[in-house]
Amino acid sequence: MNLATKAALFNALLFPGWGQVYLKKYKKGILIIIATVAGVSSILWSVVQTTINILKIAPFKKGTVTFEAVVKLAIDSIKALNLFHLFLILFFMILLWIFSIIDAYISGKKEIQSTVAPKESI
Repeated sequence: MNLATKAALFNALLFPGWGQVYLKKYKKGILIIIATVAGVSSILWSVVQTTINILKIAPFKKGTVTFEAVVKLAIDSIKALNLFHLFLILFFMILLWIFSIIDAYISGKKEIQSTVAPKESI
């Protein structure tokens, strides 16, 4: 498996930005990782805030916290989310992931060409 394919697979299978880090494109890789973590954090923050608001309105009674009650609370929180906000963040995260896979593959191809080209000219 060549360098370009490995870098693209790191992005596709592990996390956006890992392929760039693998290719030693640290600034670009860290920027992509930070953007992805910010998107995930934003989604989680929205869920937590919605859950807190639901619990303020209808708190659990003592002794009634069961697994089923927590699952119901999580489902209610997700239903109460602003779906446009959620889908917008997910859309940009998917675009970023696709960009990072393509960029890592192209950067890997360029890296291969730059190491092979000097040997051919000698």
